[in-house]
Order: sequence, then C-alpha cells, then structure tokens
Amino acid sequence: MKIKKYIENYTENGYIPFHMPGHKRNTEFAPYLENSGAKLDMTEVYGMDDMHAPCGIILESMRKAELLWKSKSSFFLVNGSTGGILSAIRACTNYGDEILMARNCHKSVYNAVSLCGLKPTFILPEIIADFSVYGSLSPEKVSDELNKNSNIKLVVLTSPTYEGIISDVKQISETAHRFGIPVIVDEAHGAHLDLSEYFTNGAVRAGADIAVQSLHKTLPSLTQTGILHLNSELIDKNAVQRELSVFQTSSPSYVLMSSIDECIEKINDRSLFHDWKKRLDLFRTNITELEKLSVIDYTNHIGEYSGIFAFDSSKIVICTDRTNINGLQLADILRQYYRIETEMSAQNYVIAMTSMADSKENINKLANALADIDRQLITVPQKKEHTLITQIPEKAESFSENSVSNFKNINYKKAVGRISAEHIWIYPPGVPIIAPGEVICNDTVRVIETAVSNNMNLQHTLSHSAEDIAVL
Repeated sequence: MKIKKYIENYTENGYIPFHMPGHKRNTEFAPYLENSGAKLDMTEVYGMDDMHAPCGIILESMRKAELLWKSKSSFFLVNGSTGGILSAIRACTNYGDEILMARNCHKSVYNAVSLCGLKPTFILPEIIADFSVYGSLSPEKVSDELNKNSNIKLVVLTSPTYEGIISDVKQISETAHRFGIPVIVDEAHGAHLDLSEYFTNGAVRAGADIAVQSLHKTLPSLTQTGILHLNSELIDKNAVQRELSVFQTSSPSYVLMSSIDECIEKINDRSLFHDWKKRLDLFRTNITELEKLSVIDYTNHIGEYSGIFAFDSSKIVICTDRTNINGLQLADILRQYYRIETEMSAQNYVIAMTSMADSKENINKLANALADIDRQLITVPQKKEHTLITQIPEKAESFSENSVSNFKNINYKKAVGRISAEHIWIYPPGVPIIAPGEVICNDTVRVIETAVSNNMNLQHTLSHSAEDIAVL
C-alpha cells in the first residue's frame, strides 16, 4: 500500500493522536497548515514503519525504487543529497583515510572530508574552454592516480554536473574495482537517467557502488527528497543504514516520504519521458535562428572535445560568450521582462533546468524570449573571462591539521602565497575555489576578482566580506 493511502486510512479510522506532531493534523485549529501537507504529517506510531529500520510501508516503497532504478538497495533521503553524500562517504572510510575526488565536487563532499578527517587527492577535469565549463572526469587520470597511490580507499565524483556533463562512470568504476576501491557518484542532477531511452548514462547501471540522487531536482517530488542507491559488494549495507541514521533526522517527514513514494509511482509511466524529450526537441528546433546567443548541445561535440563523454539533454545551457551581456545579465533580463526564472547564472552562461512537469507552453515561452532578446543583442568577440580554477592549488596542510581558531581576514588581492583557512565557493554550483590548507595563488585571486566584479553569489565559511579571505 502507498504511504499516502495508509495514512489516509489511519486518519479515517478515527485514531485519537496523543502523539507528535503538535498540530495533531487538526487543520481546523491551524488553518495555515491546510495547504502544507499537514494531513499526511505523521510520526512513527504503530504500523507507520520507521525509515531508519524499515520493515513495513516504507520498506515496500524502497523496494519499488530498487526495481525501478535496478539497485541492490535503495534508501530514502529527506534532507536532500547532502545527507546521502555525508552518510555514503562516512560509511566507506575510516578517519584519516586517503580518497581520490574530482575537484569540481559539491561542497557537501568537502564537508564530508572535513568531518571524517580525510586526506583528498584531487583530479581537475579538463576545462572545455569554448563553453567555460568543466568536462567529464578522465578515467585515465583516475587510473594513473590509483596506480601511484596504493593508500586511496575511495573514489568520489559528480556526474552529471550542474551543466549536464556526464562522466564515463562505467570505465571509472571498473578501474577502481580492479584495485578493490568503491566509487561514490554524486548524481544529484541525474535521478531521471536510465529510466527511459531518452536520458541515459546513469551511475547505477554503470556500476557505481553508491549513487546519490536528488529526486526534487529533475523529477516530480518535493524539495529535500532524494534516494541513495547501493549497488556494491564492497560496501556494508548496514554501515550505510547506520550512517544515514546519523546524518538524517530521527523524525523524518512523512510528507516528504509520501512524496517520494508518489513520485516513484508516477514515473513508472514511460510516456512521460517521451513527452519530455519531445518538448525539448521542439525547443531546440525553435531556437535554431539565434545569432548571438547559443544554446549548447554538448552531444554535438562528443568526440570533438576529449573532455566530454556524454551530455544530459534535459539541461538547457544558454551561452552568452559572444554577446555584449554576461550570464547574470541574461538571467536578470529573463526575470524582469519575461517573468522567467532560471536555475543558475554564471559569467558565461545561464542554465534553465527542465523536467517532465514543464508544459509545452512554457517551453515555447522560453524559446520566444531568447529569440526576442537575441535580436536586441550585439555580437562581440568571444570573452575569455570565466570563474573556473585552472589548476589545483598547492596543499600546505590537510584539512584536519588546520586550526580555524587561528586565522585572520585579509584582502584577497594581498593573499597570494598565504594559506587559506576557509572554503570559498560561488553558489550555485557550490564548487570550491579554494579549500582550507591550500596555498592561495594568482588563479585563486583571478576567480574571486571575476566573481566580485560581476556580483556573483560568493560564499565564505569564515570571512564575512567578499573582499576578504581568511588565512592561517
């Protein structure tokens, strides 16, 4: 039985709730909760199962997820992929272990590194200069690093990236497995992959030991909902469950779990993926006349660039590189004049995220808006400015050896040669420009300066001014 139906039946049977939550599902007393899902807001009373030790309706729903994604075990996430990433890394490592990770991992991976006292070796994906994005993680670089360092216990990467770039997870996993090393893929943006023939190259079926997905990013489910898929003989299932119970709330929301359950039921209809792809194809047909803006389809460049393995076509990446505006300005124009809110904007592009819930009408409105804006722009030589680090900073100290109580803030322009005491990232996507223990170099200063001058959302973990950086 579905979680929602079970709760509805429970309520109809007239049980009197002398238990949490405090609103007692009484929306007559608290009308403001009427449209907030309060009718499904339960706690782990008899028969409602327990997400941390599932044996009833929650386990049944997790089994449906396993069948759909073809995993060995699937676990619900109610505080997004972040909780899944922290739990997965903790379950696969011991304090002080060395791990291999893509430099463009999300900040949640870096937080896991700090919490678990891990020693990371970074791999910087190739920069696709024509599009100002990081490409796929190279399996050859992974192999080289594993051959050089026998102490590495785990490989972590992001696929797909925010921009839709997918790595060859199959080859990376096969390489790591030859060394007996598990692979965790942050697949927050790829929950829809491999559920149809239209969106492929997902991590679960490619052999990743753990894939962590945000359902709410690309599928019809509430914010904070996600799934962790375990597909490995190298990782103890009980360890994963134990760490999930550490990093997730002990009072998981039945509203969110019901949303996951309903989403799984919904997306079993494969025609939804077909219609989604059809609308995207129509969109790309309608924007072929753009002269200044360009909508990037990396699929057309696979083979042309060694750094692109595959592309998730659900992402619409609109490049401003050859126009007289930048990505932030384009996002602002779309917002102010067309009432279109995009997912994120960078110096060189804007990302419009799509899903099966986008209507044909709204997809057409985006295409028409871009055509209208394009007619008003001026063509300029391609801009070379971007906010990607081009080299991995020298590491002076490991994260665990840093003392964040012993730091001072200085102007970032005067910080070259100093050791960073903090993480700094542009959010989104939340990929660090500099991490604690790394030596600040000219490349670091260049990226920060570009972000500051373009009013990008620059976030620091210690200093409070965009002009400053915390150094040891």
